[in-house]
Parts: sequence; structure tokens; C-alpha cells
Amino acid sequence: MNQDQIIKIMISKFDIQKLQDLPIESVADALGLEVRRHKALCPFHDDSHPSLTFSTSRNRYRCYVCGARGGTIDLVMNTQHWPFYDSCKWLADKFDVYIPEFSGEIQPVRVVQKVKRVLKPSSLTPQSLLDTHYLEGLVAHPYLSPEAEDFLFIQRHIDKRVVRWLGLSSIRHPVPMSGNPNGTWFNAPSLLIPYRDVDGKLLSVQARYLGKEKDKPRFQFPKGSRCGIYNLPVLNLLRPGETLFIAEGCSDAWSLLSAGHKAIAIPSATVLSEKDKKLLETWSLKHETSFAMFPDNDEPGFRLFLQLQKVLPNLVHHQLPKDCKDFSEMYLQRLKPES
Repeated sequence: MNQDQIIKIMISKFDIQKLQDLPIESVADALGLEVRRHKALCPFHDDSHPSLTFSTSRNRYRCYVCGARGGTIDLVMNTQHWPFYDSCKWLADKFDVYIPEFSGEIQPVRVVQKVKRVLKPSSLTPQSLLDTHYLEGLVAHPYLSPEAEDFLFIQRHIDKRVVRWLGLSSIRHPVPMSGNPNGTWFNAPSLLIPYRDVDGKLLSVQARYLGKEKDKPRFQFPKGSRCGIYNLPVLNLLRPGETLFIAEGCSDAWSLLSAGHKAIAIPSATVLSEKDKKLLETWSLKHETSFAMFPDNDEPGFRLFLQLQKVLPNLVHHQLPKDCKDFSEMYLQRLKPES
């Protein structure tokens, strides 16, 4: 095994993937290649007419004259004649990508993978298949793409402080849902929504697709995810006797938070586990917390309220205006200047 092969083992697959997901044309520009209309002069042969072509959808380059091809790391290695490690470090430094290996931190990924190999498939529970270590790295340094900024700030007018508190991030290119790149991938462009427990420990990450392809699912969760309540860390901010709002879905929770309320979200009452129900009941009694809800203006919304009221008898109903289907619509209406 040569030194480059050893280095590849030292750097986790997830961290390598982060570097491979950097926009290929931005990497080319940083290397001094003048990219125009997805093409540049090929540095690998005597080129007088731009023949090096960049695919932004696949995030790769290819020269149809000399046959050179590859991704971001390959482009650095082949143009600069640097080894794998130096190329990765240059990319991380140039594009401000945090890689624990370069800061002297130890990644336990290899150990985890070895443990999984000796376990029998029947001994692996769905939860154990969830790669929370990888997912934590995916949202550790939040990035908002132009699509995400438009969705959050232009379309929905979500407060930037709320976005920072929730740790919302995004991807512009598909990325794996785990450290295994041969597994399921998140579609892109997507918003990445972290789900955490009361203490801030990551439970999972939900992707909200922001693209225009109609055959793509709107929401994705990695296999093995167990997360019924969204934004549980907000419980630690509640003062005794303060009201906690329950929203139907994350986007309504963002609007409630932006409007100055403390809020959590659930997709439906039926997904609330007994553990979640006990948590809310106990918190209500211990901290004198009251609950409130703006049910969606439809029959399923009112049915959800009644189901939750059985769990939380002190849940207060707030009526939406007749021309608003949910709290997000009411929030946007209130932001409109009066004519």
C-alpha cells in the first residue's frame, strides 16, 4: 500500500465527498483556468480552442480531445502535479472546508465501519443503520445556496436568526445519506433540516427538495430515522408558564418562530411515539408549560388538533383567518404593507 492509499484511508469518505461536491467550475477558476460557457483551454495538451468541458450537473470535467476526465480532486492533482493529500488540503483551505484530518482531530469512521462488518445483518436495527456521525458533518457548517435563500428569505420571509438557530443548510449537488457513497443519496438542490433532541444531539436530517423536477420526492429522510418532533431544543428556552406552539410541519414552525413564538413541529399526531408524548406531558407539568396551536384550515388540520388535545388536555385552539390555509400564509399576509 503506497502513501496516497494510506492517506485516503485516513481521510473519511464523507470528507472526501465534501471536496468532490465543490463546484467544479469554481475549482477550475481557482486554478487559473478561464471557464467560459462551461469550457476552458485544456491544460493537459496543447490546446488552442477550448476543449475542456465542464458538466455542472455531474460536477465533472472532460476533454474530448485528449481524454482527460475527473472530478474536483482529480483536477487539482492533474493540473498541479500534487499528491492526493496535498490536493485535498489545498481545496479545503481554498474553499474554507473543515476537514478534521487537517486539524489533527481523529475520526472514528473507520472503527465504526469495521464493527458493522462483523455484525450479522439480523442484529442491525434500523436505527443503527443511521449514520448520524456523517449527517452531523453534513450540517456542521451551514451553507445556504441561492435556491435556499430564495425559498427561505424571499418566498417565506423567515427571520435569519431563526435559520441560524435551527442550523438549516443546503446542497446544490446530490450527496450520500451516509458515509457509504454506494447507498441512497439526497436529491439536489435541497434544504437540509436537522432534527435534534432536547440536548441538541442530532437525530436525523430531512431534505426538502427545491428543484423543479416533478418526479423527485418533496421530502427525504435517511433510512432508520426516528424523529417525530422537530425543534426540541427550544424547550430549554421556555420560561415557566410560557406557551409553546405546536405546528403541523417545519415550515409553519419557522413562521411561528419568526413571528416571535416558541414552537415545535410534528408531521401528524399518529407519528408521536409514547416517548415523545411522555416528554411533552412531563415538560408541561414540570415547567408549567401551556400549549397552543393554529390548526390548518381544513378537516385534517382540525382532526390533528383533536388528536393532540387527547395527549395534551391544556392545548389551546387558535383560529386562522378564513382566507389562510395555514399559519405560514397568515404570517406572510401580516408582513404585507397596508394599501
